Amino acid sequence: MKNTSATLNWLSDVTGAHVYVSEMTARFLMPFKKLPWVRAKIIGQPPSLKQPYHVLDETLATNSGQLQVISTPGHCDDHVVLYDAERKLLLAGDAFMGSYFATPNPDVDSGKWLVSLERLMELDIQILVEGHGHIHTLRTDIPDFPGVVIREDQKIAVAQKLDYLRWLREQIEAGFEEQLPLRVIEASCFPWGRRTSWESCATDECIRLLSLGHFSRTELVRSFVRTTSSDPLPTVYEIRLSGGE
Repeated sequence: MKNTSATLNWLSDVTGAHVYVSEMTARFLMPFKKLPWVRAKIIGQPPSLKQPYHVLDETLATNSGQLQVISTPGHCDDHVVLYDAERKLLLAGDAFMGSYFATPNPDVDSGKWLVSLERLMELDIQILVEGHGHIHTLRTDIPDFPGVVIREDQKIAVAQKLDYLRWLREQIEAGFEEQLPLRVIEASCFPWGRRTSWESCATDECIRLLSLGHFSRTELVRSFVRTTSSDPLPTVYEIRLSGGE
């Protein structure tokens, strides 16, 4: 699917399922703002969200029990996760991704993301489901599914992600304190001794080029120093906060 609001409306039409969105998401999608042309070219210009839809409360009643609705900004300001306390199941969406995406767009606020992950660490979780399909669990009642089910302690996985984000924050804060150029700070976050730094280098630079810098390692550095704004960025909307580096 090319965009969020079109996906919601399409699923509702095909399945008859109710559409639920957070209050913030509803504000973003009614009406939907015009995307910068590069972003619109990549993902398409989403239409505005159409009625009928329901605004999420703190809990969501389902046929199998209650889900807690937890705000988890970071990947985007209106991100939420759903938690089933009885089954110890977390539908994490993009709040947790097993592989770290090193070329975020300007929607991402890594400072907020850190706080959200710390909040998730406080939950009693036995099954963690990512938005991109992976399931992290040690539960034996969840059958093996190669490429989908990852047999690891989900709390350890989240803790490792937190450690990495904290390390990045330290690198970036130290670089700004030393008044280093932005690209030098960026390079310090991807030391050549780390396999992931050079394995993804070509791909990351191609993404930077094709998106005219909207998705880049430089944007990763910026994501740790976002300015506070009363007008948060929605799931698929971006603005260029600074004309220079």
